[in-house]
Amino acid sequence: MTGSSVFPGVAYLQALGLPRDMLIQAMGVLFVVTTAALGFSMGEQRLLTVELAMLSLMAVVPALLGMQLGQRLRHRLSEAAFRRIFLTGLLVMGGYLLLRALLSG
Repeated sequence: MTGSSVFPGVAYLQALGLPRDMLIQAMGVLFVVTTAALGFSMGEQRLLTVELAMLSLMAVVPALLGMQLGQRLRHRLSEAAFRRIFLTGLLVMGGYLLLRALLSG
């Protein structure tokens, strides 16, 4: 369930044709809002234990490092190269989700 809103949300943001920096910023807002909503919902249902919350908090460190690396790479790429890599990533992710659904169903 955690990724159920991310994929269509990212595809929608991409379809808006935003410049890459605005696209990345909009995706960040999307991720923060959906993750916070999921966290609050899990907490309200008593599904978010202290241990799970601490593990999630520890996962923020590699995520921040990845963001730094991505930002450096993004500024070195042309707009066209960024779009090509971004769309290839979406295609790979969509193919993975489709394959996983076909194999588990």
